[in-house]
Amino acid sequence: MRHILFVCTIIFSFSITSPTRASGQPPLTIGILTDAQYCNCSPSGPRQYISSPAKLDSCIAVFNEQKVSAVFHLGDLIDHRYISYDSMLPRFKKSLAPVHFVMGNHDFMVDDLVKDSVLRKYNLPNPYYTATIGNWKFIILNGDDLSYQAPMDKERKAERDSIVLLLWQSIRCNMMPWNGGVGKSQLGWLRNELRLAQEQHQQVIVMCHFPVYPADCFNLYNDRQIVNLLSEYSCVKAYFNGHHHSGNYGYRNGIHFVNFKGMVDTPVNSFALVTLRQDSILIEGKGRETDRRLKVEGGNLEIRSRNEWNNIMPSTTKQ
Repeated sequence: MRHILFVCTIIFSFSITSPTRASGQPPLTIGILTDAQYCNCSPSGPRQYISSPAKLDSCIAVFNEQKVSAVFHLGDLIDHRYISYDSMLPRFKKSLAPVHFVMGNHDFMVDDLVKDSVLRKYNLPNPYYTATIGNWKFIILNGDDLSYQAPMDKERKAERDSIVLLLWQSIRCNMMPWNGGVGKSQLGWLRNELRLAQEQHQQVIVMCHFPVYPADCFNLYNDRQIVNLLSEYSCVKAYFNGHHHSGNYGYRNGIHFVNFKGMVDTPVNSFALVTLRQDSILIEGKGRETDRRLKVEGGNLEIRSRNEWNNIMPSTTKQ
């Protein structure tokens, strides 16, 4: 009997001190970059177009060295020339981790004759999709669903025009043609994916090229609709985007909205290593990208005291 009690005590002690049990899931590190926006062009203001291939090579080398689980490019891989894809896409083959692409407005700023082949160039059967790694579900949205750049049918053009007209009437500055929106069909798909994630107790990060929060002239046309929908589901922990090259951050209803800075707008570089834990999202910025430590609501909060979190929570003011 004493032997059995001793064994049970050892097993119980291990179960409460095991890092895996304490944190629920092991940490997951992903690589994030956005707005490489390459073209063989002279610099324009802060945009160093021609240096993007070298920056991308350096970025992928760091991701490989750190053994990230996945790489996400958040849109605008090129600036406006279809031939530019041939200088950028092959570089991702050096990545040891799977690469996931988010579509941006510049990705479709090519000759009308080749717009329909852009998704095939990326080997994407659908511009919005999901990827699951461990207990984290990544939902990739297509902000070019309602766009002035991407090819569209009459129904989606009508939907786009209706939304943009309302923005004009409301004097909202995000009605500009370089932004985009998420159509009705995709919204239905998004709601279903969020419902499934909630039922399966997954943690969700939504990714899109365009920001939705805080209010900004670069936001999606239907930014408020997206924020309201995401806020209905406690499984959503963050929303990652690019598009606004200066970067931004907001926090609302338990969701961190992180606008990563554009790679093209610096002579150095800009990308990030993002470590996802059950109770936190740690962003290690490279080059001009910002470091952030973000609390995950509903995570295993006993790992950190409330005072610790108060000390590391970022400001929610616009950068």
